[in-house]
Amino acid sequence: RQMCIRDRPQIKLYSYFRSSCSWRVRIALNLKGIKYEYLPIHLVKEGGQQNSEEFKKINPRGYVPALFIDGDTLIESLPIIEYLEETRPEIPLLPKNPRDRAVVRAICEIINAGIQPCLLYTSPSPRDRQKSRMPSSA
Repeated sequence: RQMCIRDRPQIKLYSYFRSSCSWRVRIALNLKGIKYEYLPIHLVKEGGQQNSEEFKKINPRGYVPALFIDGDTLIESLPIIEYLEETRPEIPLLPKNPRDRAVVRAICEIINAGIQPCLLYTSPSPRDRQKSRMPSSA
């Protein structure tokens, strides 16, 4: 059966297959049984498609994932997942018990903060180190 326009999902996930942040959103969408259109944004090809003017109109920060849903574009994986949980509670991701919910949220934060480096440090090249050792000519 061919897909009609009215059958096409109104939810669009801008994602990269190697992005752990995007994986979290894909997992939540799939666990909840939410149909969506997957739109790949390659983070390496063409200098990084997330840097294109076209994608910056979707997410000015140039990050994936970005989820178009209910007429809005949401960014950042945990807020997206929380939105899905709050607006589509039929298949819950969180347990009912408040303590258990807190444990799940703590685990999510450990994953969220622990597997993504906040800052990439690039050490100076040997040439730059050599330049900094040269005496000034003043």
